[in-house]
Amino acid sequence: MGDKIQRGPKLKHSINSSMGEFFFKCAERFSDRICQIDASSDTKETYQSVKKRSVRVALELLNRGVTSDDVVVLCTKITLDNVIPIISTFFIGAKIANLDPTLSARHTTHLLTLVSPKIIFVEEESVSLIEDSLKCANLTADIVVFGKSLKYPTFDHFAKPKPNENTFEPRKVNISDTSIIFFSSGTTGLPKAICHSHSSFLHVAHAFHQSGGNCDSILSFTSFYWVSGLILLSTSFISGGHRIFCGPIDAEKTFQVIEKYKVTFMFLAPILTYKLTNFEKHQNYDTSSLSSMLVGGTPISTAQFQRLTTVFKHTNVVFVYGLTEAGIVTLFDPKDDHDLIKTQSGSCGKAAPGMEIKVVDIETGLPLGPKLKGEVRVKSPTLMKGYYKAESSSAFDSDGFLETGDIGYYNEKGCFYVIERLKEMFKYLSWHVVPSAIEAVLLEHPAIKEAVVFGIPQSEEEGELPAACVVLKENCNVNKQQIEEFVAGRVSDYEKLRGGVFFAEALQKTPSGKLMRKEIKNAIMKTL
Repeated sequence: MGDKIQRGPKLKHSINSSMGEFFFKCAERFSDRICQIDASSDTKETYQSVKKRSVRVALELLNRGVTSDDVVVLCTKITLDNVIPIISTFFIGAKIANLDPTLSARHTTHLLTLVSPKIIFVEEESVSLIEDSLKCANLTADIVVFGKSLKYPTFDHFAKPKPNENTFEPRKVNISDTSIIFFSSGTTGLPKAICHSHSSFLHVAHAFHQSGGNCDSILSFTSFYWVSGLILLSTSFISGGHRIFCGPIDAEKTFQVIEKYKVTFMFLAPILTYKLTNFEKHQNYDTSSLSSMLVGGTPISTAQFQRLTTVFKHTNVVFVYGLTEAGIVTLFDPKDDHDLIKTQSGSCGKAAPGMEIKVVDIETGLPLGPKLKGEVRVKSPTLMKGYYKAESSSAFDSDGFLETGDIGYYNEKGCFYVIERLKEMFKYLSWHVVPSAIEAVLLEHPAIKEAVVFGIPQSEEEGELPAACVVLKENCNVNKQQIEEFVAGRVSDYEKLRGGVFFAEALQKTPSGKLMRKEIKNAIMKTL
């Protein structure tokens, strides 16, 4: 079995500090350097300032009785302020969990129920969302507002100067204790609260830094609701670089920011890349500073990947595979794998530092050799502790490997191809249908802007008929039959859209751009 396990390079860094100690020491080391930049206002903040404000908020949290047993929650868009309560929580050894303000009240209610927070930092515009969600969850929590409030204390009050702030030291904690709680994306069911310890997440950050490329100037569009947001934050602290943000992604603004701030690194969800490749004036901007662009979170078509490499001709565009439960699982090292990036089209890379990966037969659980499709399973120091206050043993196999629920394979060069979620696959006449493969074909149609594929249940013998729901581009006109014929000419017989084509003005997505396949399918089924 050993020769069927793919192993990444050894981790170069041993972890012996807490998240609080890590951020504190890095901020001291790089005190005069720029830590973060709001490109919308060209406002900059140094590491020294971030540390000072975080210490003040940490002392206020302690004054209000927050302990290492408590959960602090954040719900805000990306600003210069929103990182401060996160680092403050690390400083006092409490647990941090992040929400996204674009989530629905129903979704937010469920997430709050999972973690029962002691205190919630919330942007002014989302106070009512938190109030309603707490009420529905039958929970009470202290609310702190970014902005103005006559009803609740404000962040500015928390960040006022404090006595003894100059002698503050991060609280000592067990580095195996939970430090961060993330929420699974919920694309195949109700989200779970995923716990990372101080140790596991610092392993995630250092593994990423070891092979993520030049992270001196990071452009980030990711809120801290997603694991990638905190990976990029931690990576910037390791290198003493700066993190840049500029609000929701806009093509022209993105190119302007890359040129102005000499951005060296970006991370994007595949769906966001289309805005950049569709921007006709990209040649007017200098993007030569951008050494690496990582793309991940969902599959990306080969054609779109090639468009990215054409638009960003100076950049190593790298498709990565990662999990909230494990951090980055596979990627190509932009420094060492340049030839593989060019030749292994569609691959999400090789095993990341510290990562062990096996692909197993879906039915038997036995490890498979090269080019055989099965479930991807991983083991690493970066693995989560488990689910918050919930049984987690079923997430791991008998050898301690995390069962990812993702279907993929690797080749003789150790390059991985992850093609679908196990739960999103369905069968038609005993054939496994991979929705993302058909979606990639649909997105090649010149009239289609977005597409999602799912199965419509038939008889037990027949299985599910492949069907699609699409959003058309503006001023484009195409009918169902034309789309069905377009797909039929490019896929296997069992992948043809026998379940039909449906049109929508927009498709439901998670805040990171993942299609909410289950919700879309349920809405279509109600119309049949």
